[in-house]
Amino acid sequence: MRVKTRLLIVLAAFGLLAAACGGDETPATTAAPAASETSATTQAPAGEPVSIGLVYDIGGRGDQSFNDAAAAGLDKAAAELGVSTSEASANEDGTNREELLDLQASEGADLVIGVGFLFGDPMANVAAEYPDTNFAIVDSVVDAPNVAGLIFSEEQGSFLVGVAAALKTQTGTVGYIGGVNIPLIHAFEAGFLAGVQAIDPSIQVISQYVTEPPDFGGFNDPAAGRVIAQSMFEQGADVVYHAAGGTGGGLFQAAKDYSEANDTHVWAIGVDSDQYLTAGEEFQPYILTSMLKRVDVAVFNTIQAVQAGTFAPGPQVFDLSVDGVGYSTSGGYVDDIAGQLDNWKGRIVSGEIVVSRDPADLGVAPPPPPAAGEPVSIGLVYDIGGRGDQSFNDAAAAGLDKAAAELGTQNSEASANEDGTNREELLALQASEGADLVIGVGFLFGDPMANVAAEFPDTSFAIVDSVVDAPNVAGLIFSEEQGSFLVGVAAALKTQTGVVGYIGGVNIPLIHAFEAGFLAGVQAVDPAIRVISQYVTEPPDFGGFNDPAAGRVIAQSMFEQGADVVYHAAGGTGGGLFQAAKDYSEANDTHVWAIGVDSDQYLTAPDFQDYILTSMLKRVDVAVFNTIQAVQAGTFAPGPQVFDLSVDGVGYSTSGGHVDDITAQLDAFKEKIVSGEIVVSRDPADYAG
Repeated sequence: MRVKTRLLIVLAAFGLLAAACGGDETPATTAAPAASETSATTQAPAGEPVSIGLVYDIGGRGDQSFNDAAAAGLDKAAAELGVSTSEASANEDGTNREELLDLQASEGADLVIGVGFLFGDPMANVAAEYPDTNFAIVDSVVDAPNVAGLIFSEEQGSFLVGVAAALKTQTGTVGYIGGVNIPLIHAFEAGFLAGVQAIDPSIQVISQYVTEPPDFGGFNDPAAGRVIAQSMFEQGADVVYHAAGGTGGGLFQAAKDYSEANDTHVWAIGVDSDQYLTAGEEFQPYILTSMLKRVDVAVFNTIQAVQAGTFAPGPQVFDLSVDGVGYSTSGGYVDDIAGQLDNWKGRIVSGEIVVSRDPADLGVAPPPPPAAGEPVSIGLVYDIGGRGDQSFNDAAAAGLDKAAAELGTQNSEASANEDGTNREELLALQASEGADLVIGVGFLFGDPMANVAAEFPDTSFAIVDSVVDAPNVAGLIFSEEQGSFLVGVAAALKTQTGVVGYIGGVNIPLIHAFEAGFLAGVQAVDPAIRVISQYVTEPPDFGGFNDPAAGRVIAQSMFEQGADVVYHAAGGTGGGLFQAAKDYSEANDTHVWAIGVDSDQYLTAPDFQDYILTSMLKRVDVAVFNTIQAVQAGTFAPGPQVFDLSVDGVGYSTSGGHVDDITAQLDAFKEKIVSGEIVVSRDPADYAG
């Protein structure tokens, strides 16, 4: 059994997988093969000492973890290669990363290194400004001819310490602490889970992340690490592994304190550096091993390559085959199981075992299958427009239909009337007729659902696009701004006129999120592109979600103003946009594009397929189905459930093939959002002007 305490269940992997082909535990002295050709950047003369500028991330030298590993490589280069070095550390919020990189380059460094993936965008900017300077970034890849990306197979090293934890636990419970809930740190969790399961699938793993992006303070908060670790030990864990940078110091303190207070012995597992050597003598009896992420090797090898005139840009992968990752043996606590660990290592290096970077592959993400023979009854109430709106309501209907087909649920449906005044009546009717789960499709069901949920406390409820503070209501929330960013990128890449449009159904904050994401995506490609935005109605008039005639008029006006791509977030009103795109194209012997929303509208509006570039997918179908499945399995949980890009809760469609030529660019932006490198606002004002 695995216990998850984080809200978001992540399905997206980091994306770079390394092939393994042999190696041992001796620290590597040869860099992993480059994945791209050597660039024509200026090289220092072979053998001549070079100058190195290294910028640590938050926590800096002395974090006893990730930054210290980089520092060790720098110190080795100074001692063995005679290089001159300059160091700096990002401030507490990391806002000066670009400034520090620029300073190192401007002072003549032959190589500038950024320690951490958050240096991605800053480094791209500075590397473009200094094309004759070599750059390297840890844990990321920057698409530039003078930047090397130092990438590690953290999942492989974490597998080995997972095996160690499973072999050493006496309680059958172990723990994992991740610094920040992002795909990079999921790789550590995935490997750890895989290693534990390889020994004994019945071992319980308690996992918790310290912070959610964009808060990256989880990498430097020992106090929080101590509290989390203490809780895990109190829940029965006797081995806890952290991938949390400086926060891990709190784990070591908790292991010592808990052991002494309870006359027992629990273990901590370190990360990145050999933390038996860096954490202090008082903690050594409690550090079982550390997952070695050889940032020191990567930094030293890159410096050595610059000095030798063999620097190569592009991704450089450090995995078990080159001892880019591994485990420590200091203290001798794993000497009795070293043979088993090395056997597992050999199986990974040979390719017999392939370790995923995604915790979902280890059975963490999906809810348990529904109990056989126990179908549930579902009452679903659509908002204005109902089933057949080819958008938001239809997405919910798709989830309901899937539940009927795959889970055998008994379904009852209803639609709010044109002014929505009967929402509460319809919810109460579904609950009174014995539905196990009642779903309201839209935020306007908020107050009605609060009232009905209080009246039927033994019934489960779910609401789309809102949160109701009640012990029996799940709020299905979506990161519309993230999906809208991607279709904004698509619009910017496809426009021929430099003008695009946005139609919002009703001028309310929820629909602003779509506009904000769209604006951000367009600006990310070309800030000079003009965006025409218009809302159909103002609240309390919500008819803007079901007025195709108005949508047609507004879209026609945008096309006449030069827009050749228009995106709508307006429900059934979007049908008017599709008609206008077809009419305008045919009347003017040209071709303009529409972008749909919620559902894949290429499939739901077949008469207009030639004009639907893509759709922003808001996976209401997934949210509805998953919630029904949870009720049937007895795992229904109230409170907010967030569906974002990391769980494919939002996205973009590819039907029709109209974006096939730009999918690589779209997916690159998606990865940056999932990693936290790009944070998309829900407020259009942040992209004004």
